[in-house]
Amino acid sequence: MSNTTIQRNTRWVQALDRILQVINLDEDHPIRILTIEDGREVVVVQPNAFTVSRLYASGRPDGVRPHGMDSYYEYFNGKLEQYEEENGSRDGFELTEEEWETLFEESFLRYTRYLLFAGIKRWQDVRRDTNINLSVTNMAREFAPSEIAWGSYQYKGYMLMMNSIAKAELSLQDNDKETALLHIDVGIQKIGEFCGECLREEHGEAENITRERYLSNLLEFRSDLESVGTEDNETTPDESTDEEQEDTDLLAELERLLNDVDSSDVERD
Repeated sequence: MSNTTIQRNTRWVQALDRILQVINLDEDHPIRILTIEDGREVVVVQPNAFTVSRLYASGRPDGVRPHGMDSYYEYFNGKLEQYEEENGSRDGFELTEEEWETLFEESFLRYTRYLLFAGIKRWQDVRRDTNINLSVTNMAREFAPSEIAWGSYQYKGYMLMMNSIAKAELSLQDNDKETALLHIDVGIQKIGEFCGECLREEHGEAENITRERYLSNLLEFRSDLESVGTEDNETTPDESTDEEQEDTDLLAELERLLNDVDSSDVERD
């Protein structure tokens, strides 16, 4: 290795060390939210002593702007709208297998972000990201071959659960318990309909997971919500348990997801 390379590497490491010192992440404060010049927020998170990642709070979580758009979803949805305008119908619209895979990979990044945002109670962002991921999976259901669509559609029950909780939490922040209950009821109904689809199409395992985990969680959320008041708008029924353990679980899950993303990048390289 040449001296020039060693000097360059040294400068990079020293710059990283200075940045980490300024951001000052630690076990008690593993997350920082920074606003940059273009107005976007960037979340810097350190789930353990040796891993630091950043996610953009809007658009694609990695900050990339494909084709000048905020996301591939926005880009491909624009193609769908153009196709419908030119043909008078959505019938016949197609994307390649690689394009669907690109959309699903982006949805996974969005899932990683809304998992983090749920942990820090940014429910507007959770609602936005789950809305988009639901749109992606419904688009695949309508236009992709069934074997491709199912790669995303099988997780619809989880998306519906998180979307319903986010909407309910936002209503609770406004002291509107009745609307919160309504959002949960709508979510329960939609998840029930999804379970019916799974059974009709012989996806019994997905139906079982959805019913036992996501539908059960919403039913429990509803039961707890009915039994408590809304004096603390930022505290949900589930949060009355051990919040420190929930934070630990969140960071552990986020670390696993970020490591999975890093491994995928290495494999592609």
